[in-house]
Amino acid sequence: MNISNFKDIYNNLQYKFPTKECTIKASEKGIYDGKSYYLCLVIDKRFKNGIQIKKLKPYIWIGNKSANPKVFKDLTGWGWIDEYGYYIDNFENPIHDEDEFVIGFVPYIENNDEELWDIINTIK
Repeated sequence: MNISNFKDIYNNLQYKFPTKECTIKASEKGIYDGKSYYLCLVIDKRFKNGIQIKKLKPYIWIGNKSANPKVFKDLTGWGWIDEYGYYIDNFENPIHDEDEFVIGFVPYIENNDEELWDIINTIK
């Protein structure tokens, strides 16, 4: 995908969370990480114009496989994590009660890295 500006990112956003990609067992019980990075459109409900683009990987939380399977029976959640371990919930089926949410995403393409970060810097 050739992305040349923020409008292209917005127009190509995907919303169906990539649950099938989340197959890598994490060290925390019940967490399964995704394989690929995405550029995610993140909103912060505390701020009227709080929009950011972040490079994140998806992950899922499965309550039946968590440290407390009886307490969280039949519960699941979707989230995103960056390379430093900072997590953000997905707007649909969130795990935590936080203020930031990923509302859409596009696949991250490493060979477009410089171009994409130039775009992100123009919207800050």
